[in-house]
Amino acid sequence: MWWHVACGRCNWRQSLIEVPLIMLSKRCNASISALVLTLYYVGVVVAIVGGTDDFVTMGMRRSRRGPTITERPGGMVMEGIGFQYTMRYQPGFHLHKLFAQPQAGEPTAASSTEMPMATPEPPAPPPEPTPEEDPDEPEPTIPMRTTSAPVEPLPEEVSPSPPPGTDEMMPSPTPPPTPPPEMKPTKRPTMRPPPGPPMLPSSTKTSIMQPQQTIKNLLFGSPIEANLILKQPSAPKSRGKGFLSLFEVIKFPNTKCSVSMGDIRTMEGVCYHEFECKSLGGIPTESCAEGVGVCCVFVNGCGDVTGQQIVYFESPNYPNAVREMMICVLILNVRKGVQQLRLDFQMFELSRPTNGDCVDDQFIVSGHNTNFQIPILCGINTGQHIYIHVGDSNEGKVYLSVFVKVSSGGRSFNIKVTQVEDDLAPNNCLQYFTETEGIVKSFNYDTDGSIVDNREATYFNNLNYAICLSRMKNVCSVSYNTEQLGGDQPDFQIVNKDEAENDLISDGQAGAGIFNCPDDFIAINSVPLCGERFNDGRETEDFTMHSTVRDTAAGPIILPFRTDAEYVGRGFRLLYRQELCV
Repeated sequence: MWWHVACGRCNWRQSLIEVPLIMLSKRCNASISALVLTLYYVGVVVAIVGGTDDFVTMGMRRSRRGPTITERPGGMVMEGIGFQYTMRYQPGFHLHKLFAQPQAGEPTAASSTEMPMATPEPPAPPPEPTPEEDPDEPEPTIPMRTTSAPVEPLPEEVSPSPPPGTDEMMPSPTPPPTPPPEMKPTKRPTMRPPPGPPMLPSSTKTSIMQPQQTIKNLLFGSPIEANLILKQPSAPKSRGKGFLSLFEVIKFPNTKCSVSMGDIRTMEGVCYHEFECKSLGGIPTESCAEGVGVCCVFVNGCGDVTGQQIVYFESPNYPNAVREMMICVLILNVRKGVQQLRLDFQMFELSRPTNGDCVDDQFIVSGHNTNFQIPILCGINTGQHIYIHVGDSNEGKVYLSVFVKVSSGGRSFNIKVTQVEDDLAPNNCLQYFTETEGIVKSFNYDTDGSIVDNREATYFNNLNYAICLSRMKNVCSVSYNTEQLGGDQPDFQIVNKDEAENDLISDGQAGAGIFNCPDDFIAINSVPLCGERFNDGRETEDFTMHSTVRDTAAGPIILPFRTDAEYVGRGFRLLYRQELCV
C-alpha cells in the first residue's frame, strides 16, 4: 500500500513524495520517528519554496496500541509502540513575512537574536478522536521553529543531551513539553529526550530566518540538523564537509612512458590523466600508473610553442613528403632546472649540401649557450642525435627552424625533443653515447633514403664539435673500426689539401698526425686521423689498409671532429667497443 504525503496548500493525497509504509517494521519505532521528522521538514521546505501561507504542526502522545496509520481530515495519525504521532497542516501561517526587511525601529538580527513573530491565524480545530483513541490523554503540539541557522540560541532552546543509559533517542527540533502526570511509566527504552525547561510557543518567540538562506542550508544547515534520522551506535560519523566530492583525484608522478606504434616505431610520452592530456594538446595512448593515467604523446608542427618534456617535431603532413618552399619553426620553452635538450632524428631527410654548405635546405638551432656551436644541418641524418646546452641561455627559449628554399624534391622530418633532467652529457659535447658499443658517424654520411631523390654523402664545412662516450665501469680502452660497406665512395674519407690544391695524403692511403691532417680530421687518442684509410699506424704500419685504432688515454672519452671551408669528403662511420681492463 502506498501513502501520498504533501504539505502546504496541497491535499494530503497530492503526491510530493511517496513513502512505502509497507517497508516500516511494526516493531521499529526509530523508522516511524524518522518518517515523521522527514514529513515535517518536507513541509517546511514546501512552505518556504512555494510561498504558501500554510504550515505543518506535529503532535505526539502516548499510545497503548501497536503500529497503525489513520488518515483524518486535515492530517494523519501514525501510532507506534508506546507513542502516537499526529501530522496536521495549519493554514494561515505566513512564513514569508519572516523574509521581509525590518522596518525602522524594529529590532534586527544584529541587535537581538530573537524577535516576536506575527501571530498566525488560528489553526484548524483538531478532528474528533476516533473510538480507538484515548480521549483522556491530551495531545500536545510541538512548537514550530524556522529552519535557519540560529544567530545566537538561547539556553532554553538547547536540546538536552541524552542520559547515559538511553538506548535510542528521537531527534526533535524543540524539546517536548513535560509529560502529563497521569502517564504511566513503561519498561521499554524511551525514545523521548528527558524533559527540559518549558518553551514559549512559536507565536511568541522564534528564531529569525536569514533572507539569504538557501535550500541547501534549509536541509543541511538548520538549527535542527542534528540527527534528521535516528542514528544507530554503529552509524559512520560525518566528515564535517556535508557532501562528498564527485571525483577523487589520484595524484601520481608525471614520469616518462613509451607506447609501441605497431611494427614501425616506439614513441615516448609523459604519464598524465586522460583529461589533462587532452587539455594540454596531447594524444592519449596506452594506460600507465597502474591504469590511472595514460601515456600522453605530444606531436607538434610548424608554428607551435611547447614546454612539454617530450615532444615530436614533425614536418607538415608527415610522413608524406613536403614538395614546396617552407619556413617551419618550433619554439621550445625550456623547463625550470633543465640544462640540456636532446634531439633524436627519427626521420631527417632534407636536400643534400652543395660543396659542404647547406644551401637549399637548412636545419638551424638557436637560443642555446653562446659558447656552444651547433652546425647547420641538411641531407640525410636519420638515426643521428645532438645535445643542445641551454644552462647559460638568458632567453629560456630554443628555436628549431627548418628552411626549404626551393620547391623541387621532397623533404620530411620527425625530430624527438627531450628536455633532459638527468643523465646529462658532458659540457659542450654535441653527441653523447652511453652504450658499451655502437656506431658513431659524421652527419650526412648515409646514401640510403626514402624521400630525398638527389643525395650525396659528404660532411659539412666549418665543423668544430666533440663526440663523447660515457666510460663504463672497469673500462680501460676503447677500440674503433671502420665497417667496409663498399659502394662508389670510400668507407672513410677526410680530405686535406695544400694551397696548390694537392692532396696531402695520396688516394687510398691513411693519414695520421698534424702534418698529414692539418685542417680536416677526427682525433682519437689525441692523434688526428684523415685520408681514405682508417689507420693510426700503431697496430700495423701498412697505411693502405684499415686497422683497429685503440684509445688508451685516461679520463673522458672524447672524439673531436674539425673541418675547414675548403674541401669535403664522405666522412667516417666507426664501430666502437669499450674494453675491460686486463
